[in-house]
Amino acid sequence: MVRYLLTGLFILLTVPTMALSDVDLITIDSKGGSREKAGVSPVVFPHNIHKKAYKCAACHPKIFKAELGANNITMKQNMNKMFCGSPGCHNSPKAFPLFHCNKCHSKGKK
Repeated sequence: MVRYLLTGLFILLTVPTMALSDVDLITIDSKGGSREKAGVSPVVFPHNIHKKAYKCAACHPKIFKAELGANNITMKQNMNKMFCGSPGCHNSPKAFPLFHCNKCHSKGKK
């Protein structure tokens, strides 16, 4: 019995919890009231695509905190060159511009 308890404890302590780097799609829906007023869907952020194109340090922690739900992202901040609108991101020729709303606000759309 003790052997099974120790084995279970060992597994719990050695198996890593899911890291942000393991997340492929992140749904962002913390601004429901203003989002609904604007008539757009929640954001679906394709973390997997960004992981393939950039090193983690390009975004974390300089632009985004590497913790789900830790970033208070608003469109006003994006437009003011923060978060997704940071220089070199969706405020540059590297990616589609911020005013292509449905590219990000795509939850529930095909």
